[in-house]
Formats: sequence, structure tokens, C-alpha cells
Amino acid sequence: MSRWIDRLLVAALVVVVAVLCLTALPFLAGHTLGGPGLLTHMFASGALVIGLPVFALAFLRHLPYPSRAGRLYSLGFLATVALGFLTIATVFLCMLPVPATEQMHALMTAHGWIGFAMVPAIVLLLLGMLRSRRTASHLHS
Repeated sequence: MSRWIDRLLVAALVVVVAVLCLTALPFLAGHTLGGPGLLTHMFASGALVIGLPVFALAFLRHLPYPSRAGRLYSLGFLATVALGFLTIATVFLCMLPVPATEQMHALMTAHGWIGFAMVPAIVLLLLGMLRSRRTASHLHS
């Protein structure tokens, strides 16, 4: 049962980050988000804000991996969670009444780059999961 929950959580994370990256493509061209794209981005970000802590807590039990494939998985997991929380934190800081307009622009720029950095982190996580699964299946056969 827990294997299916893990698969569901990873699939949800991949879909949410894919939607976030697709809706944030104007950022790469130096444009701001607006209209339906921004609304979709905000909806998906709400799913990430709720889902990332659930994913992190559920996958903590897999962290102590002694194998080489496990190190790849651990690196991908830690990078995904750290970058995800940093991405969330940049928007949270913009909501506080502390930063000036220029600082908000810098935070949103950081938000964009950190958010896109989640893609290679998730790729590392998926590669580590695949390699760990192969290693485990060879050990048990």
C-alpha cells in the first residue's frame, strides 16, 4: 500500500511542478505572468504549498540509503524539498510588509530561478528512485 502512496505523491509532485514551470515560461523571456496563466500558476502553487510538506514527511523514511543509487536519490530528495521550500519562502517574504518594491522584484526573480531549478532536482530524485529499485530487485532475485 505504501508503494502506491509513494507513487501517487511523486506523480502529483511531478505534475504540479510541470504545471508551474509551463505557466512560468514567460519569466524566461523576461515577461511577467498575468491572466489565466497566473491564475493557473497560483492554483498549482497552492497544491505545492500543501503537497510538498506531505511529500517530504512521507519520503523521510527512505532517506538513509547506503548504496550509490541511494545517494543519488537522497541528493534529489533533499534538493527537491530545499528548493521547493525556498521557492515558497520567496513569495512569503513578498507578502510581508517589509520588502520595498525593488526587493520584491529581486525576490520574484529568485523565485523564478529557484522554481525552475526544481526540475533537475526532481530528475535526480526520479533517477535515484529508478536506480534504487533496480539495485533492490537484483539483490532479491
